[in-house]
Amino acid sequence: MIEDGPDLSVAAERLARTGRTRVQDVLGPGFGDALHAALASPAMVWNRAVRNPYNSDVPVAVFEAQPAEEKARLIGMVHEEAAEGFQFLFDRLKLGQALAQGLPLPPPLDGLHALFNQAAWLDFARRLTGDDRIAYVDAQATRYLPGHFLNGHDDAHEDAGRLYAYVLNLSPRWRAEWGGLLTFVDGEGGVIETLVPAFGSLNVFRVPQPHLVSMVAPFAAEPRLSITGWWRTNPPPA
Repeated sequence: MIEDGPDLSVAAERLARTGRTRVQDVLGPGFGDALHAALASPAMVWNRAVRNPYNSDVPVAVFEAQPAEEKARLIGMVHEEAAEGFQFLFDRLKLGQALAQGLPLPPPLDGLHALFNQAAWLDFARRLTGDDRIAYVDAQATRYLPGHFLNGHDDAHEDAGRLYAYVLNLSPRWRAEWGGLLTFVDGEGGVIETLVPAFGSLNVFRVPQPHLVSMVAPFAAEPRLSITGWWRTNPPPA
């Protein structure tokens, strides 16, 4: 899976200096295409993620089966909360959770969680960050459709062991005009850096760090697809 070609020294230096970096073409030949095909497949099962008191997602099929008036009411509530606070709207599938529940995953998603926790990938993460504390990788497939977004937050989570966040971008082509941009902000809300989700690139940043994903435009020609998660000191609670 991991390409031997990229020289990590430049990316590692940038991460050490700024707290964020990008590694281009991190996937082996054909592997990114296979992951994209799995995420784009009509057979892929997605859950709709919205911030709620129960911290639970709803199957997209259930959400879409609601009457148009009810869906509009729910989206209106999300937008009202997002205007001044933390809120999000996108689709995801937590791979570790799906495996624990025995849910079928299409290849190569069925083996991705295990692959991320093998010695080769963990060694890659430690070499990039210079951090030997990395001992576990979690992963979720994500899909941002038009209107989807993730408001500003810093990924801080007490006792979660999160050291670095990562985004493995799997949209074959993406235009900045389509939105869905990973954006880093300062303490006053000013934009520090914005990254377009380039296919096969791996974005990594130190946690905590304020960031957001801008809303995907209604004219975006395809979904924004990725695998995201954290490089952690330990697995999450069962």
